[in-house]
Amino acid sequence: MSRLIGDRFPDFARRSAITAPAVMAGLGVLLHRATPWCGPGDAMSYETVEHLLADVRWEREPAYWDGVCASVGSTGRLNFSGGVKDSAGRVAGALLDPNSEWGRKIRGVRS
Repeated sequence: MSRLIGDRFPDFARRSAITAPAVMAGLGVLLHRATPWCGPGDAMSYETVEHLLADVRWEREPAYWDGVCASVGSTGRLNFSGGVKDSAGRVAGALLDPNSEWGRKIRGVRS
């Protein structure tokens, strides 16, 4: 986790989407796979984690996060206050599978 924070410090410092609770929980799922105690079938290197995160769009924009772990409120602002329990799985799935619907969305790839 410390390596991720160091590598992505500018994203954390500007309070981008990476700081939202559901995104942090999804990152935890991803990072667990780079730990020595992860089961061999799910294990990956930190370099693979970096590769999976390389093109994620961390801007707090509906184009990337609406429906994944945030929603657009009545004022037009993006709201990350939904349930972590409900959204963390979608975030983890999007981070782990760049070609999925949510994976393409958080990377700004049009279908």
